[in-house]
Amino acid sequence: MHDWSLILYTLCLQSSVGIYVASRLVLWNAESKEARMRFLYLALGLGIAGVLASLTHLGYPLNALKTMGNLGTSWLSREILLTLLFGVTGIASVVLERQEVGSRETRNGWAVLTSLAGLALIYVMSMIYRTTAFPAWTHVSTTLVFYATAGLIGTSAVFAGLCCRTGGEEPRGLMGLVVGAMAMLALQVMALALHGVYLGTAGPEAQATAALIAGEWSALYWSQIVCIAAGTGIMMPLVWRRVAQKKLANMPQFAGALVALVALGELAGRVVFYATRVKIGL
Repeated sequence: MHDWSLILYTLCLQSSVGIYVASRLVLWNAESKEARMRFLYLALGLGIAGVLASLTHLGYPLNALKTMGNLGTSWLSREILLTLLFGVTGIASVVLERQEVGSRETRNGWAVLTSLAGLALIYVMSMIYRTTAFPAWTHVSTTLVFYATAGLIGTSAVFAGLCCRTGGEEPRGLMGLVVGAMAMLALQVMALALHGVYLGTAGPEAQATAALIAGEWSALYWSQIVCIAAGTGIMMPLVWRRVAQKKLANMPQFAGALVALVALGELAGRVVFYATRVKIGL
């Protein structure tokens, strides 16, 4: 495996987008500046970590800027542009919230622009893989999985953060986060099922990928599904129930276990994504 920089880049950027979007939706009209800033800093930190990871893959990072003249034909050029756009608007969002610049409506409007840039970045990121010489990546399931990753990590991280900060009343938005996480879990499972069907009916390279998934990478593949299902399908409702019943003892441990399960599941899935690719003609 020589793809750790790409694994970290894609996971960190998608997590950054997911946390930003989920937190802004849940805290749209929230009075607590502290809550908004906490998730903004987390999203910003993950975004920076992802960009730094990508630099180790590029070799000569400044060469990436030379591709900016190919926006009309190159998905990589569009990815670089949208990464910069999401980063700049995200940093500006942090400054606007921290300094409370303008009205809440103005800051929320800026958050919408930042969210759209992030969601567009995930789509463009997926298209880079769907237009390669690796048949296992060219299916629409690549796009669906990338969005599911952002949604699962985003909803679980924001949910856990809100639960750990609860005082008297149940934090607003927990039910929406649970429903959102379940929807993203369904999307992830559907995408993996569609991908499996595609691999079994496509060419020899795709079938070779299917053989790798069913063989030496099967344990990691299924651990992805088990971890994500356990995190969102079991731990999240359990934590939600404890918050509703005001059983807050050991809440950071429960919330941390939830996020860890989802994150480990997504990491396992991304490792399998890269490790089982087979190039056309090989």
